[in-house]
Amino acid sequence: MKSEVFSGQRFWTYFKYDLTQMWRNHMKAAIVIGLAGLIFYIVGVAFNATFNHVWQAPGFKGRFIVFILSAVVLQLYQARTYGYLTDRRKGAAWLMIPASAFEKWLSMTIITLIVIPVAFLGTYAAVDGILSLADPTYGKVLLTFASQGLKEMNEALQEANTEYNTTWNLKLFVLPLLVSHCFNYLYFLLCGITFKRHKILWAILLVFGFSIVWSTLATFLGINYSIEINDLVEAEVFARQSLKWTTAVCAVVSLVLAYGIYYRIKTLKH
Repeated sequence: MKSEVFSGQRFWTYFKYDLTQMWRNHMKAAIVIGLAGLIFYIVGVAFNATFNHVWQAPGFKGRFIVFILSAVVLQLYQARTYGYLTDRRKGAAWLMIPASAFEKWLSMTIITLIVIPVAFLGTYAAVDGILSLADPTYGKVLLTFASQGLKEMNEALQEANTEYNTTWNLKLFVLPLLVSHCFNYLYFLLCGITFKRHKILWAILLVFGFSIVWSTLATFLGINYSIEINDLVEAEVFARQSLKWTTAVCAVVSLVLAYGIYYRIKTLKH
């Protein structure tokens, strides 16, 4: 007898269905976001050919800015990926799908945190690499610049460690980045299945309000604590503790968001 909470076969069937529906419902947005680098390249080449009469691809700074903007837009768009659940007709049809609330939540979480970001990075990197090989004016791929930037940052940290007797390294920032990734995507996902209208706008307004409160508290606590810092060792301890506690708080909030998504799915009614 199959469990009402989780069945591997039932989950896999629903997961494949969920992926298919995700592509069908958001194909246009996925193409625009994933191929933003190609679109920017075409516009840049056309502009240079028309006004400067030369074949010249956009520079690195412009390409990097487009990539960052695309990544930000992708996060914001998570408020739309499952936003149809608040629609009476589509949401009611989704509730009738033979899968448990936990299986739907698990599929939604995997697609949001893993499938969508990996597909975006893979597509963007592939297009960037093809353009770099096809057009001599394009320059190196973004991954090369990113790798070089990380190398230079690591060398700078090592020099600082030698000069100031500190122990910083890039590994210390891996966990905070992963936690912030989960927080951002889960937050916009929860907003998407909670608000019925203006999902992205309400999500941004909430972030703006929370950021004001948080920055005010952080500034107040930071100023009070900085008065007690007397040497570099204490400053490093303070910085590490700040990073540690910020990561911990973000991780806890991410878990709360994940549970909020599950609770919303479980109690969704039309």
